[in-house]
Amino acid sequence: MSICIEFEHIESAIQALPIQNRTMIQLLLLQYIDVTQEEIDFMATDQPDSRFLAGKQPQGKTISLEAVQNVTSRSNQYKGYYRQKRERPGMHVEFLKKILAILDQKLRIAERILVSDFKVDEDILKTTKSQAPSVLLRQELRKLDRAWEHEEIPQKDYKTQRLLLEFQALLRRRAIFRRRYKIAQQDFVTAGNLPLKDHEIAHVWGIPLGSLAARKVKSLQQFLTLLQKHQDTSSPSNENTQPLDLWRETFNTLAKRPIERSLIEYDGLEKTEEILMGKLEAFVSGMMSEPEESKFWTSITRVNDTEFSGSWASHARSILAFQRLHALLNDMDLSDEALEDELSAKIIPKQADDQIATEEEEKPVELGEMGFGVINSFIGEQDDKRRT
Repeated sequence: MSICIEFEHIESAIQALPIQNRTMIQLLLLQYIDVTQEEIDFMATDQPDSRFLAGKQPQGKTISLEAVQNVTSRSNQYKGYYRQKRERPGMHVEFLKKILAILDQKLRIAERILVSDFKVDEDILKTTKSQAPSVLLRQELRKLDRAWEHEEIPQKDYKTQRLLLEFQALLRRRAIFRRRYKIAQQDFVTAGNLPLKDHEIAHVWGIPLGSLAARKVKSLQQFLTLLQKHQDTSSPSNENTQPLDLWRETFNTLAKRPIERSLIEYDGLEKTEEILMGKLEAFVSGMMSEPEESKFWTSITRVNDTEFSGSWASHARSILAFQRLHALLNDMDLSDEALEDELSAKIIPKQADDQIATEEEEKPVELGEMGFGVINSFIGEQDDKRRT
């Protein structure tokens, strides 16, 4: 039997549950479904009274405003944390998908220029592609620049060799981003299948952890039973039935919903926002070296999921960086003409006049009488007797 769980099925099954079971399921699915005010009031009322732990709880308890505020605050805290935990790899996937398309476009343009303008044959292109993972680009670039400075190579050959090196750099960068894209997809799927843990639900609800297991089992049983009824009514009666993992399919259905974007403020990444934007622009344009790019990628994607390392703010920092990256990509001119001009500018050799330093030699600053007077006031008069 084909699995077909719609969001309307999940929503109707949750609404058909009793208040206690509905609250439990909504907390388990908190990163996708909001907890309503009715469930918040129920959790605030259902919390045990610390004055009656040794006996029966009083009947007809009133709702405390402080309890409602605490439940709301903890619920929003975990909701924001889990949603940002999924939003972070989601933004990584979107960015890497776009940058891989740009790299493919640049590679097509570079290969076309090599074949049409510089008459590079297929054998050289195949050798260039096979040597791309192992070539030492920085050494080859220095060797090529040294040959140009010593006038050992004509300008056309320099441009050809420089474009071949740039072609290899693009191939290596695409391979690196493909690995990152695969890892980001795995992180996105993993983050989308995470329900709230038992101790987190107990923290939001304000009940002992030991009393949570029985409630959770009962709630899941009723919820999955209602989902199974939707499956039975939506599938033909003569179709063979197979055991389904309805809980996993519930997360797969909810994961297809659009990601809610967060509003993040700058919080000190790379010390200042100007430095951050400069590094992001260099990262997008490919002006960073491979070691610098790898270090910077780690800094903007790193997350610390421990209690003592700022777990509540770690996802937001990465989200902020990728929001800026998406904005830079949207502002870029990605036409073939613009990318071809960018490649052509990179392969132009430096002229001799550009390599000569034009800065004037610094002249020693001569102090006048006022300057010497200020210095002597700090030093004091020198006593000739102290020198002997």
